[in-house]
Amino acid sequence: MAEMLRIDNVTQAYGGLTVLHGISFTVAVGEKVGLIGPNGAGKTTALNVISGLLPSVSGRVCLAGQDITKLPVHRRIALGMGRSFQITSLFPELSILHNVLLALLGVQKSSYHMLRSITSFKPVNAAAKELLDSIDLWQARDCLPSEISYGQQRRLELTLALASRPKVLLLDEPSAGLSTEESAGLGKMLRLPTYENVAILLVAHDMDLVFGVADRILVLYYGTIFAEGTAEQIQRNDKVREIYFGSEAYRA
Repeated sequence: MAEMLRIDNVTQAYGGLTVLHGISFTVAVGEKVGLIGPNGAGKTTALNVISGLLPSVSGRVCLAGQDITKLPVHRRIALGMGRSFQITSLFPELSILHNVLLALLGVQKSSYHMLRSITSFKPVNAAAKELLDSIDLWQARDCLPSEISYGQQRRLELTLALASRPKVLLLDEPSAGLSTEESAGLGKMLRLPTYENVAILLVAHDMDLVFGVADRILVLYYGTIFAEGTAEQIQRNDKVREIYFGSEAYRA
């Protein structure tokens, strides 16, 4: 598979504390990579550096072969990088439909008129209906985000991330706050054909989600990539079991 995302010898520090120690890895087109590790291992910091929210002390971040290390967040998004955060980032005072319409209009190359109703853009409205139908939320289109379940909000947020047609999607604890059933539904969603050509980097403490979705798993420990492999290989790695899972290994 062709390489889509490359992290090359990236180091990040807060004052005198080094959080990432020259980490390197790649994510191929359509590949789903899980990044796991104990609290404080540097997982969210890694996502912040990759997405441009934090500058790196050294190293490179490349997207589709282009060095984006010095580019701001909006330039990375324009080049095909999407991200979801640990908490929902929906507009709480706007309807579900208007949240989707704004996401779709944000990636349109053509201009739109400020005095024209957002719902008058027929092609965009058709795309919004298709997206909301895919997650069974079209009937709730006039509701506010607070009027649907948290699990539905998380699915909606991922759908909005897809609206920008990303080449790479960074997911930071997407199942946080979800029930076991809702998390399973999220995992099923990430395995849909819609995501098959999107390179996904998934950070999560939810091992069922990671092991059920990821093609490959990286274990981050004190800012270094400690281990790498399939879900089965990671589960069978004695040092990972000791360091990450404690005295009793995770059992799927």
